[in-house]
Amino acid sequence: MHLKAGLHAPLGAFLLAATLPISALAGGSATVLAGGKTTHLAWQTQGAVRVQQQSSGNYLLVRGDKAYSVTYQGQQPLVMEVGGLLQGLGALAQSRPNQYLPEQVDQVKDLGKRETVAGIAGHVYQLTVTDTQGKRHITDAVLTDDPLVVNMSDTYLHTMDTLLGASTAQKLTAALPAQRRGILRLGRDFTLESISGSEPAASQFALPAQPTQLQNLLQGLQGLTGGQAR
Repeated sequence: MHLKAGLHAPLGAFLLAATLPISALAGGSATVLAGGKTTHLAWQTQGAVRVQQQSSGNYLLVRGDKAYSVTYQGQQPLVMEVGGLLQGLGALAQSRPNQYLPEQVDQVKDLGKRETVAGIAGHVYQLTVTDTQGKRHITDAVLTDDPLVVNMSDTYLHTMDTLLGASTAQKLTAALPAQRRGILRLGRDFTLESISGSEPAASQFALPAQPTQLQNLLQGLQGLTGGQAR
């Protein structure tokens, strides 16, 4: 299972980030290393999700069943509703091998080893997975029963399924041992660096401008192009 970089932030940040929320039981925040990039994640209690790469001022907001891309042109924010676009990217990602999430988890084996990640003790497991091309791969994962990490992992995976219009993440969750479903590390693709159970400020989840749908933006660009041609 291999996560690859290459998509522009914030969409790429969300597809690469490997952990966070919508059905969260309690708010919190985390910093993860995913796809070689540091990504900050924050979520409200039973509420919105924010994902932002450390190197970018742009970010992704998930509020209810809608996703918004927030980008800045100078000091001017542009908010775009991108749910449909994300689902399209999700379909593309799932059609390629070794990307994002496995098609299915075939076997989970407890290796009887311990590993501490971000100051949290976990158990090392071997995962045998099948990708969307039907090929099998073996990777390892460090799992924990820590409630905050379990909450983060469950809510992130639920968010992934909501955005990508799939149930792959649900399959992954169901395959993990019931008593240890908090993901501290997943192969070399994802590592939790820090996590906090403090409720993030509500201002982090407010839309800084009125959202524009992608379709409307494309129509506006077409109109501009037509005007220049005349």
